[in-house]
Order: sequence, then structure tokens, then C-alpha cells
Amino acid sequence: MKTKHHFNWAILIAGILFMLGLCGCLAIYNATMLSNMPFYFAGRQLLWLLIGMTALIGCAKIPFEFYCKNIKILAVISVISLLAVLPLGVKINGMSGWYSLGYFWLQPSELSKSIFLLTLCLVSKHFQSGWLRLGAMSALASAWILPVAIQPDFGSVAVYVAGLMIVYWLSDGSIKPLIALMALNVPVVIGVLMLKPYVLRRLKGFWEPWVDPLNNGWHILQFRFAIARGGTTGMSWGKAYWANSYLPLSHSDSVFAALAESLGAAGALPIIGLFVLLMFAFAKMALQTEDGTRQVFVVAIGAVVLVQALIHISVNLTILPPTGLTLPVLSYGGSSLLATMIGAGMAISAATPSRSKRNVLDEIEK
Repeated sequence: MKTKHHFNWAILIAGILFMLGLCGCLAIYNATMLSNMPFYFAGRQLLWLLIGMTALIGCAKIPFEFYCKNIKILAVISVISLLAVLPLGVKINGMSGWYSLGYFWLQPSELSKSIFLLTLCLVSKHFQSGWLRLGAMSALASAWILPVAIQPDFGSVAVYVAGLMIVYWLSDGSIKPLIALMALNVPVVIGVLMLKPYVLRRLKGFWEPWVDPLNNGWHILQFRFAIARGGTTGMSWGKAYWANSYLPLSHSDSVFAALAESLGAAGALPIIGLFVLLMFAFAKMALQTEDGTRQVFVVAIGAVVLVQALIHISVNLTILPPTGLTLPVLSYGGSSLLATMIGAGMAISAATPSRSKRNVLDEIEK
């Protein structure tokens, strides 16, 4: 009797992430090639990619039961890292969100995402009522969200809130509690606009960039100019002159617009397709296990990566107001890349049956 061979989605996920990582190194070089050190950021990113792939394999080898049994310790460490960065972290552009470790900087809001999602997955299964489940999950999620908001890093806050809603919905959630949660957040948004006037100015710049083109409308206009230069087929690789001269943080927060300038819509759209394919692979991989909690966690990891990618791309396309959020794996940033790889490794661990785990991981290492 012939043995039925199933497609190895873990290999596809690792391959897509590695391919995106290599594209990211090229994109970072393309966006900084006219600087004094054109290989500096791209070289560091390549090093982070190698570290990230090692972390993916290492996290995938750890039995998923280990993460579940030690989730309280991991969650406490995660939250403490977010709280400690407020007084001890390095402030960049008015945001205290990084630890300086000599040659490297680490951003705990990125590295905490996988533990955050796993904690919510494990808590959600203890509540039958949708209202109680969302209430408990929201209260727990605030331990991560509030410190990130205080930094302030509203882009990451949006990703964390999206993660909360995704896990709740995948855990047989209903629509009414979600609508109630969004309604309760309206006063919070109003409060932020009152306490942080620059947020309101940024929104005004988003709606009417030409009113203040040198200040609040600057980001929006540079995104549009870069993308307009790219057109359909792009200015050709290595000619991202606008990205190198005017686009803010073209190697990180604006990397998609920088790519669109060089490659045009024809070269930028496949990047979106790769993220969609990555999400599909996570969803298919989740079906390898019959445990509901594992399935929710695997899909949630892929969905959060996709959500962050879509937010970054939407900002660069001026569909959403500007916010400092990286494009996972492609943008310059070791913490973001490492966090994505760790999450993928944990998801592979969750989805891989114990009896075949060794074979799957051996294939990845090859």
C-alpha cells in the first residue's frame, strides 16, 4: 500500500520568508545606494536574515508543549521588557521603543508579538461566552498594548489590536462583541487626538497634504512622487533617486514606495502576492493538526504578518495616514525580521505532529 505524501507547507513558509528576506536586502541597498555607506544597512540586514533563519529552525525544533507550559513565564518576561524600555530605552523620533545593545538594537514590541498571540490563544479556550471571552482577552491584551501606546508606537498598537481581534474571531467569536469593542475604543481615539496634537496634524496632512507640503503633508507627497515615478514598469533597478533623496526612511518605513519607484507596479504587486501566499501557507499548515488552539495560533501568526504588511503597503500607497511600521522581513530592522522568524518557527512547531517533526525540520535545514 502506497504511503500518502502531504505537501510540506513548513518548507514553503520558510522558503517564502527567506526569499522575502533576500529581496529586502536588495531593496534596502536600492534605497540607500547613494548614501556614504551604501552597503551598511543591507549588510546588517543580511546578517539578521541569517540569524532569523537560524531562529526559525531553532524555535520549530522546540516542542510546542514547552511554549504552552511556560507561557506564564514567557508572558511576564515579555510584558516586563515592554515596561522597562520606557525608562531604559533609546528614544528615536520621540519614541522610546528600543534597547541599545552595543552594535545591535532590539525592539521588544516586535519580539513580544508571538508570545502575545499564544497567550490569547490559551486564554480564549477557557471561556464559553463570547462576551466574557473577549472581555478577558481584552483585559489581558492591555498589559501589552498600554506600554506600547505610552512609547508611543501607534502603528504597533494597531497590529496588537488586530491580533486580539483575529484570535478572538478564530476562537469562534461573534460579531456583536467585536462591534462593542470598537465602539468602546472611540473615546480612546478621541483622547489620543486631544493629548497628542501631532496625531491630529498628521491626519490633516493625510487628507490635505498640499495645505502644508513642507511639514504635515511631506510624507504623503513623497510617497506619491516616488510611486508616480515608478509608474507601471519602474525607473529600473538602482535608479530610485527619489527614494534616496527625499523619501523618509526609505530603507524601513517607506521601503515599499522605494521598491515601487524602481520596479513599478509590475514589480511591486508580486510582493503583495508573496504575502498572500504566505498567509495561505499558514492556513493550510494549520490543518495538519486537529487541536483547535494550535490551529488558531498558526493562522493568527500568518494573519498578523499579513495585516502588518498591508498596513505598511497601505501607508506607502497613501491609503492610510503615515505611521512608522515596517514591512515584515523586507524593511530594515533586525527586531521585526527576527520576530517574524520566531513566530513562523513557533507556528511550525504547533502544526507539526510529534512523530514526524524531526523529518520536517531536517528538510528545512537542508
